[in-house]
Amino acid sequence: MSHPLSPTPVAKTKYQPYLDGMRGVAILGVLADHFHVPLPPILHVGPVGVRFFFVLTGYFITLSLFKVRQAAADSPSDRSIFLNRFYLGRILRIGPPFYLALLIGSFMGIHEIYDNLFWLATFQTNNYILHLGFWPSAISHFWSLAVQEQFYILWPVVVLTMPKRYFFPLMLGCMVFALGFRMTCILSGATEVTRWVTLCGCLDSFAAGALIAYLKERRLLEKIQHLPRAVLLAIPLFAIASYFLARYMTMLDHDNIYLALAETFDAFFLSWVLIASLNGIKSRYASFLGWSPLIYLGRISYGVYVYHVFIIILVSPYLIANGMDVISRSLILLLVTFIVSSLSWHWMEKPIIAWKNNLGQPPEPVAPPVPPRAEAPLPAPAPATGSVFA
Repeated sequence: MSHPLSPTPVAKTKYQPYLDGMRGVAILGVLADHFHVPLPPILHVGPVGVRFFFVLTGYFITLSLFKVRQAAADSPSDRSIFLNRFYLGRILRIGPPFYLALLIGSFMGIHEIYDNLFWLATFQTNNYILHLGFWPSAISHFWSLAVQEQFYILWPVVVLTMPKRYFFPLMLGCMVFALGFRMTCILSGATEVTRWVTLCGCLDSFAAGALIAYLKERRLLEKIQHLPRAVLLAIPLFAIASYFLARYMTMLDHDNIYLALAETFDAFFLSWVLIASLNGIKSRYASFLGWSPLIYLGRISYGVYVYHVFIIILVSPYLIANGMDVISRSLILLLVTFIVSSLSWHWMEKPIIAWKNNLGQPPEPVAPPVPPRAEAPLPAPAPATGSVFA
């Protein structure tokens, strides 16, 4: 008899170290922007890094929900249990570092935190920024966490209730809707934050990741490698062109409707990046993305994102007062952020993840007692399939 909280066994997704390497690159782009590292506009990739995390969220959360859907289909009476475990898992992953950061910021005397604690603690930072109409410096980076939590609430309803035959056109519809929303914001003269911080304006990034999850679940991703050689050459060229087009469009006037296409082209580029990593990167760049420090940075990237602004507020004034140049200052901020995030990962996040992953698992079988020495030795059993060590 199965344990009531134990989901139907599913094949584990093969670990992709390049994804963590890409997370590392994405978070470095965010840090370079926030540390004010002087880079040419073409390398202004902080917003692209945030969008990449959205694409990854859409991919991984949709895959998880497909598993929840299958488990619920196999055990209809436990449907609510599987869904509750999904929500519990999300809050256990996102919540502890986030609430610790709020606690630290409050003790640091950052008024933007304790004056607006309700907005922050309930993952409504993006709506608070929308209410203000501008970016509050100390807490503005929490907008993306708010968008992700709102996505977590909405997405199970979509994935668990939508017939799979409608999933592909629905994802395309979400991408078109997000583009239309951003265009409407520009045409109506809404502030930049309106199209940037709302879930509606970010939905295409999540939908792109979800679409890749759908292709993965239907075993269609591996078939891309069998496309004609001309198509396989055209896809990366279009993806790279999309990146440069997006960078060009970000420099357009704020009332130019083509500005809304920047996020769409970023979604094309980031989708190719994700698909390339899932299918295996076979080039000299793979050694860079597989560099162990970069992979480790990707693993702790959530803590890096949560804590780095407070480290800027706490440490940067002393570095500026000592006349330190921006490069040296950025390296020190990166080092301090790395140390704090590593401590958070090993002392809090990693143990909680391990505990979360063991929630509801059936207890390990108890080994039979060893027979006394005086008894004749038992014959060795034949190897069994499905061993717990497999």
